[in-house]
Amino acid sequence: MDVQVQGDMLVIQPDRRVVGSQVASLLTTALALPDRFVRTLFHQQRVLLGAVPATPVDLVGKSKLRLKGGVVEPYGVDGWQASPIAEVLHADDHLFVVNKPPAILVHPGGPEDADTLAHRVAHWLHAQGLERKVRHVHRLDEGTSGCILYAAHAYAARALDHALANKRVERTYLALVHGRLPQGRGRIELPIGRDRHVAGRHRVTQNGLPAATEYQVLREHAQRGHTFSLVACRLQTGRTHQIRVHLSHLGCPIVGDTLYGGRRMLGWRQETSGIALHAAQLSLSHPYTGERVAVRADLPVSWRSVLPWFARAMAETAGAERGDGGWPSIPRATAREIES
Repeated sequence: MDVQVQGDMLVIQPDRRVVGSQVASLLTTALALPDRFVRTLFHQQRVLLGAVPATPVDLVGKSKLRLKGGVVEPYGVDGWQASPIAEVLHADDHLFVVNKPPAILVHPGGPEDADTLAHRVAHWLHAQGLERKVRHVHRLDEGTSGCILYAAHAYAARALDHALANKRVERTYLALVHGRLPQGRGRIELPIGRDRHVAGRHRVTQNGLPAATEYQVLREHAQRGHTFSLVACRLQTGRTHQIRVHLSHLGCPIVGDTLYGGRRMLGWRQETSGIALHAAQLSLSHPYTGERVAVRADLPVSWRSVLPWFARAMAETAGAERGDGGWPSIPRATAREIES
């Protein structure tokens, strides 16, 4: 099934797999659109079969299906002209992945937040000649860097939300932590809830929501009587501050993460460098083509002072598509940077 953007419209060319199905079924299954959203499209007569408004029970034939609107929209943020342009790692007509710098917000919480990733994405969209609403599919904490997935229009936003909710978006992080984890590889399965005693903080609690994080220790380093570990983490759930809470609970807080017991050291300035947590890789099956999309973000310069500690681990994994046990390798450019 071919899905294309044409102006302010999504155009679907059915294939043999969907010919004969009802239009509503195609929208909810093949395009992964929510039932309520689909009902709204029909009510507003935004679904066309050929050139005629369709009904939910019309049968799909060889004619193109068109969804009106939902593509060309205002950015949703003001003042983006003063922000730098976002670094986009992958883009097509339906989705794109942005490399978030450390120590900036994903979106503004008020007028005082004048330079967020949303501002930078709006600037990038403008530079591409696109007027699209800035739609992040998931978020990263202010101090965290790396891959964030964005939807390029309202239809892709619903499909990607569906993929995320069904654990079809795989996210792998690199964390530099204090101490040594109890084993080289494991799964942390502990519920997380708000800390009633510290505003903005979360903690492991029996009354919290289920949370699961897989991890693998890539390398350990001893420095002046202290041990530091480079850890790859993979989210199985998406709770607030999940990796930070889980690692801290095991006695291994992330470097620079003072909220959860990490220390400001090694030249790590939290206010400019964020915390030592980086969304290194994001992968998913494209919602329309089914092709695998895998994107990597190189570590930010704030990691440069500690990367030589783990040069061997970087060199061992550089160039490998997948690491041991299905874990992704550390980005190649990072390994080259250490060697130079």
